[in-house]
Amino acid sequence: MGLVSIVAREDFISLVTDYGTHQKADDIRFKELIPNTAVIAFSGDEEYALMAASAAEILVNQGMSLKELAESIQSSIKNSILMVDERPFEAVVAGYSQNGEAQYHVISNIKPLESYYPRTGESLYYVNGHESMLVLEKSLKIYGMGTADQAQAAQTHLLQEASKFIPNVHTIASSHILKKAN
Repeated sequence: MGLVSIVAREDFISLVTDYGTHQKADDIRFKELIPNTAVIAFSGDEEYALMAASAAEILVNQGMSLKELAESIQSSIKNSILMVDERPFEAVVAGYSQNGEAQYHVISNIKPLESYYPRTGESLYYVNGHESMLVLEKSLKIYGMGTADQAQAAQTHLLQEASKFIPNVHTIASSHILKKAN
């Protein structure tokens, strides 16, 4: 299914995902929507990922907020004919609003949309999969999450650990950091 992890604070958002075991030129795991401002990352079904990436690009160009974009993609996926075979899919849209508010939204074909907005001094984190979430939580306690470098160290450690117990998780990390504009 792949691995996607987010650590979000008001001043930075760190994203780490794996390349996947069969990396192809058209294999999508991550897409920058707005340079240095917003990204979308995927795990699971490639057909959903292609559909979500295309929709995200169109919607962001139409001026939708990240929350509106996430709601639209969630609605499209829930109403898709792809739902018939229930292939697992998650996407995370992360970035900053026009007024500089950090946020991320978890899109899924099996659960409702989840939206998170870290406040001053607050660190929020997410990774797909319950076991992975526990490993990330432990890693964040060891490495810390006050800086982007600390968060990325914990997320990379998670990726190494997750590759041991989650099929199709590759150990090569793809990472991206968004920093709040002053």
